[in-house]
Amino acid sequence: MQAVIERYEEFDVALANQILGQAFGSPITAVEVRDLGEGVGLMSSIARAHLQLADGRTPSVVVKCEARTANRTLSKGLNFYWNEVNFYRHLAASCPTPIPACLYAAVDAQTQNFLLVLEDLADVASGDQLVPCTEAQLRAAFVRAAQLHGTFWGQTQAYEWLNYQVDMKTMLFRRDAILRPGLEPCLAQYEQFFTGNHADTLRRIGDQYLELFMRAMAGEPTIVHGDYRTDNVFHVEKDGVADIIAFDWQNTMGGNGTHDIAYFSAQSAGDELRGETEMRLLREYHDTLCAHGVSGYSFDECLEQYRYNLLITMITPIAICSTLDQGNARGALLGQTILERSLAALAAFECDVLLR
Repeated sequence: MQAVIERYEEFDVALANQILGQAFGSPITAVEVRDLGEGVGLMSSIARAHLQLADGRTPSVVVKCEARTANRTLSKGLNFYWNEVNFYRHLAASCPTPIPACLYAAVDAQTQNFLLVLEDLADVASGDQLVPCTEAQLRAAFVRAAQLHGTFWGQTQAYEWLNYQVDMKTMLFRRDAILRPGLEPCLAQYEQFFTGNHADTLRRIGDQYLELFMRAMAGEPTIVHGDYRTDNVFHVEKDGVADIIAFDWQNTMGGNGTHDIAYFSAQSAGDELRGETEMRLLREYHDTLCAHGVSGYSFDECLEQYRYNLLITMITPIAICSTLDQGNARGALLGQTILERSLAALAAFECDVLLR
């Protein structure tokens, strides 16, 4: 029988031995669970479990379960918990992007209560989205995304459990439960960011969201991370070259690959990387796709879909600023930060001209 929990405090000695009994080669005699800290886990709850083993070792693991706030309703409405568990069950072994090892993954198909137990990478530097990523980090994110997308390009039909970004029920939920309710409150509360025609652009995105979404998702689907940003990666170096370890696969779906890189760049890169640098990295993304066997997909198509995805990813800063429970001061600051960056990305690629 699958073991799922609602609160990470339920991860006790009995449960740990039940699901991890073979993982460490020694019985678990004590468990101490600690929240991972402020600003961690907006759409789910995340904690570190310190284990005491009978042989004296004291390993730790990361425990993830449903959010404690009203955000869990949105997470379940968007199938976040179902998506992530199935990523680790069915896709992780083939994923070319480095990821934390999964020790246990279960989700209740009816309630979407879930439990993930992951490798603890506490000694690796996690990303901080409040700090703009470097050019090397942005390049690593683009190249790793291209490897992921190239690997699964045109292969999504092999995974019957997979949800897709192009799904009318989900698209309407995103528009009507997240984007539109947050739009005017966001414009009113953060008016200092809406210079020039930004306010008009956001209102037109709200009006044309379904049409824009379909354009952004056109073409051959692949596996996308869906919430690809600095807060959801560890920054590492391999042989002196920047690399990433990606986690938080809650929004893993079948969709258009440029969604991931538009999302990452718009939310995680500062103004200094806009323009020439971003365009060069976009070309490298496309070249990497081609090197992984993708054909019949021109750079011009890639660029156009990147721009459309910059438009539809505006749903995230609006949601964090005005729709979701921000959780704490860092959550509020995160919303403002990615709102400002995302608006700058729209301007840099003149995305407003794509709107009716």
